[in-house]
Amino acid sequence: MASQGVPFDFGKPGDPKEPGKGARFFIWVKAEMSELELVSGFLREALAREAAYPENPDERYLVELAVMEACTNIIRYAYRASPSGKLGVAVKRRGTRLEILTLDQGEPFDPTRVPPPDLTTPKEGGYGIFLIRKLMTELRYIRRGSRWNCLFLVRDDPKGCSSLPEEADSPASS
Repeated sequence: MASQGVPFDFGKPGDPKEPGKGARFFIWVKAEMSELELVSGFLREALAREAAYPENPDERYLVELAVMEACTNIIRYAYRASPSGKLGVAVKRRGTRLEILTLDQGEPFDPTRVPPPDLTTPKEGGYGIFLIRKLMTELRYIRRGSRWNCLFLVRDDPKGCSSLPEEADSPASS
């Protein structure tokens, strides 16, 4: 049975958390496969509220695919040595870029250090990080203290979309 997670924080029209004005949308769920449906619904709703994405279903799909792959990897591998923990996902606008942060307290793992797969000898599985890199503009990992894995998935706005003012703060720093 899926948990309710933290309610989506989408702000109210006119308040400082209105999309495009420094809004950060977030959700916390159990790091379990059964929770992916909640994360997917959260992402669809957050992306539908972003200026660059409501009329771009293909772009929304690509972002959601990359984030869901990252979340699946966290669920499968981060908590292998311990009971299931929590998984957090935050979505934030940064000027002409969309930044998605995944958070977990599982085993440290830096996917940016994984070499690309050898595509000349196809195999089953092992392409998730490669796929994320191809779909997103930037992939960054930091370990905060001895507890938090922070994976930033960043995507430039689709061409021809208007951008919004850049925010100065980072989702992992507040």
